[in-house]
Amino acid sequence: MYILPPTLTENEVPATTEKISTLLKDNGAEISQEVDLGKKRLAYPINHHQYGYYRLLEMSSEPSNIAKMNNALRLSPHVLRYQIIVKPVKSQATVEREQALKARLAVKRQQRALAAETPAATRYEPTAPQAPTLTPEELEKKIEKILEENPDV
Repeated sequence: MYILPPTLTENEVPATTEKISTLLKDNGAEISQEVDLGKKRLAYPINHHQYGYYRLLEMSSEPSNIAKMNNALRLSPHVLRYQIIVKPVKSQATVEREQALKARLAVKRQQRALAAETPAATRYEPTAPQAPTLTPEELEKKIEKILEENPDV
């Protein structure tokens, strides 16, 4: 990844990018992908510039050539900042594990989506039979009847 200064016009950016690509190729890099991230505001001023053109490169090279590329980018007047990162190489087993994990996550997402679409079944909850509610007059009659049957109470 590297940042070009905002003093370049939109028409000069592709030519400068091509210069940097040839500079890297001359130092042993094989560029596989190049992405233009556009003009963005910098987190802090660099050489009194607030903005810069961000470019992302994916390349492969021998480890011995990294020092040459590092030196060439550092001395280039067209580059405000750059960073070279070593991308770890994944083994076949790691790739297979990641694919299996992605497949399991996809299945879980589908199950959740189906569960959200279908309404939850209502449960049958048996309730205790409720005693009929009595009016005060009916209650008074029942109490009198019980007292008549059991005078000892």
